[in-house]
Amino acid sequence: MSGGRTAEGGRRELTYEPDTGAYEATLDPERIGEILGGRSIQTKFGGCLVIDRRYESDRRHGSIPIGDCELGDGNGLTLLDPALASHGTRRTIFIDLETTGISGGAGTVAFLVGCGYFDLGAFQVRQFLLTSYAAERALLAAVAEFFDGADLIVSYNGKTFDVPVMETRWSFHRMPMPLDGVPHFDMLHPARRLWSTRPGSDEGGCRLSTLERVLFDVNRVGDLPGFQIPSRYFRFLRTGDPRLLEPVLEHNRLDLVSLAAVTAHAVRLTQGGAEGCRDAPEALALGRVYERTGLFDAAESCYRRASCADSALIRAEALYRLGLRFRRGRRFGEAADCWRGLLEITEGPGARCHPAMRPLRMFATEALAIHHEHRDRDLPAARELALFALEEAGENGSRADGVRHRLARLDRKLARPGGRVLSLEF
Repeated sequence: MSGGRTAEGGRRELTYEPDTGAYEATLDPERIGEILGGRSIQTKFGGCLVIDRRYESDRRHGSIPIGDCELGDGNGLTLLDPALASHGTRRTIFIDLETTGISGGAGTVAFLVGCGYFDLGAFQVRQFLLTSYAAERALLAAVAEFFDGADLIVSYNGKTFDVPVMETRWSFHRMPMPLDGVPHFDMLHPARRLWSTRPGSDEGGCRLSTLERVLFDVNRVGDLPGFQIPSRYFRFLRTGDPRLLEPVLEHNRLDLVSLAAVTAHAVRLTQGGAEGCRDAPEALALGRVYERTGLFDAAESCYRRASCADSALIRAEALYRLGLRFRRGRRFGEAADCWRGLLEITEGPGARCHPAMRPLRMFATEALAIHHEHRDRDLPAARELALFALEEAGENGSRADGVRHRLARLDRKLARPGGRVLSLEF
């Protein structure tokens, strides 16, 4: 089915064209293999077309050599995904699918399964191509055999899409699930933690094509947009012309190389620390990753570097996180310095209006008021900050009530002889 109308009148996504047998006479796998540079391999369900390409270690992908995309022993992945701590990476396979639709479900078929792995420093890509729906079981069997012995799978959004699509197809044909129990590292989630907050990230977000351009200066020329790929495959089935698939194969290969490059870059980033970061936004993001895994000293180094950023928002968050680290470590004077710096950053009218700055400004005001009350014993300064915090709270009822309670307490303390507080420990 190539389309249609839903009950609401909207157009359904193009996902699946049933195999009626009408195209089988025109689709000769041997001829397709000759044109696309592939070959047929045999399974117990028949032949499957595979296309192999090798990228030698000295070949460049943008600014990075292919040899620098290898993950090594895999220990660096632990910081990005602690669940992989106990797994080695003797055979790591990068996967990327091209399918007949992007919605998933039983109607979505993976017509191209791209797999990449490193071999003696070179990146080897093997693509399994579905030349007709009747050959799907052969493709699934060939892919399952290829995954035999893999101890790590790396994908980009594969936990949400690629692996569920493959498991649906294996289940549909009542075939075993070869990926059960194989550790899976989905690079999309670490990429969002590391690079989604970069200035200008709204343009393309954390798409793989965006990251390859930003990180490695990769500019694809004549690349096929992803939304056109399903229609290309359907045209191939209708016409039997394999040349329609050449840009699809190249798009898939570039995605696999970029996936390996981005993953290796993220691993090197976690191993290199603050000094390995290209800029302050990356240092801030890496600090959050370190803090999440309990590496607080490394996180502090990253936050210190990010606190010198050109962007006021990056500086503000870095100081906020540094202040929290100092306070938890009972380094109260350093924490107070962070709160003062945060107030200075957010003093300008533009910064005060920024929706992300307001909660940071409010937090710093309250934290500094608490510091003056309980640490410096400077009650007038604490009261002045509390009044400022009440003004900042505005219509926020619960927060304003808390500030009023603090003001009342400070007034009682100031009313004592000498306006001094008793010695208290907190």
